[in-house]
Amino acid sequence: MARELLISAGPGEWRAALLEEGVPVELYVERGERSEAGSIHLGRVARLLPALGAALVDIGGDRPAFLPHSEVLPRGKRLHEGERAVVQIRREAQAGKAARVTMAATLRGRLVELIVGRPGLKGGEALSPDERNQLLSWLKTLTHPSPSGAGSPLSRNAAEGAERSEADEGTAGLRLLEAAPSDAIADQAAALARRWHDILDRASRLDPPARLDPVASFAATLAGTLPGVPDEILVDDPAAIAELRAAFPDSAVAHLTEIEWPIDLDAVFDEGLCGTLALPGGGSVHFAATRAGTLIDVDTGTPETGSPERTGLKANLAAAATIARQIRLRNLGGGIVVDFVGLDSRSAREKLRAAFAEALARDPAAPQLLGWTRLGHFELVRPRRGRPLAEALLEPRSGGALVKTAVTVSHEALRALRRAARAQPGRRWRLTVAPEVAAALAGVAGGAVRQAEQRFARSIAIDPDPGYERERFQISAL
Repeated sequence: MARELLISAGPGEWRAALLEEGVPVELYVERGERSEAGSIHLGRVARLLPALGAALVDIGGDRPAFLPHSEVLPRGKRLHEGERAVVQIRREAQAGKAARVTMAATLRGRLVELIVGRPGLKGGEALSPDERNQLLSWLKTLTHPSPSGAGSPLSRNAAEGAERSEADEGTAGLRLLEAAPSDAIADQAAALARRWHDILDRASRLDPPARLDPVASFAATLAGTLPGVPDEILVDDPAAIAELRAAFPDSAVAHLTEIEWPIDLDAVFDEGLCGTLALPGGGSVHFAATRAGTLIDVDTGTPETGSPERTGLKANLAAAATIARQIRLRNLGGGIVVDFVGLDSRSAREKLRAAFAEALARDPAAPQLLGWTRLGHFELVRPRRGRPLAEALLEPRSGGALVKTAVTVSHEALRALRRAARAQPGRRWRLTVAPEVAAALAGVAGGAVRQAEQRFARSIAIDPDPGYERERFQISAL
């Protein structure tokens, strides 16, 4: 399957779309303000929660991360408050919930994943018995220092590190991602093992909290977030090419202006944030996020011909394809309840379920279909890893309606300003915005403003206007 990543590298914000066979399937926003799923951190145990079977680990940020006892290595180890720990984020902080972390870190390559502390070989069914036995034998020789505890590389005392004992070692496992010769798999696994040792060595020289891997950058964050390695990356700013090539060594990276792209990125983002989408052939789908899960409602509209059962099935089949794509595009996770148009026929419901399952099968997150409820709704669960797109860009207004945050509007205005500056280079610019957006441009987005000024080699005048609504802004040349 051909994968293409399109990146709009604006000042202080990168927006990206992953295309599969030319169709946008995932959207990303990176501003450098979050700890993404897959990143590895050196933390300190801040508090034990025996009633929840977990511990809180300070990895920096607004709140400590949640570490279940089942994710502690070695198994059965008792943590202590103040103890250092290397953890990997499994699920990002979202919707007011803390990030969930594990000590069983997973390092991903193109062919294989190395899983620390989880011995075994997964996904090797396509290997011959000899290749499988060769990899299993090699795995037995591959050991890794446990990510915490006396005598581990986390110790600041060199003598303790030299006295590491066999009991302080932890094995690793492999998960095969693509069919390949066993020697190629072993070579990549060995490289991942060296990377893990480098991470632990770095942790031994730092004080918590500290980010260990990958090095914080927009490109590295994207690389850790994507479900796989894209074949080609197109970026609208040539200055970002070097950073992207370092983060994506196996991808072809090239500069291409946004106007030459095969998609309208703004339109795709608008689609991914819209609460209601029209269906081909009539009808609509409505999306509503709650603290407990996501609710999706299908509406047939007002067709003038056809039987109710046939009309409902037609709308539901169109909705199933749209919903499956939007779940992935919006990065919806957790419990999802779909209220399809009511179908009386059991065969029609089974036909709809099969079509929905087929549409969801292409999602690498592997949503689990739970089936029909007694109320006639369809339930599924999709693993939560990253924050939903709407959570990154929107916030609820009093009354419940979602609107763009002041920071989102700030970056939107800077993108528009960048386009204007490219069309008329050498000009000075004034940006008139709502007061709350002006405050964001002077505060959280202040670094983005400075980056824009450096690129334009001109200062930007920012004028707050109390008469402007939040999403309104105006660009004028001086």
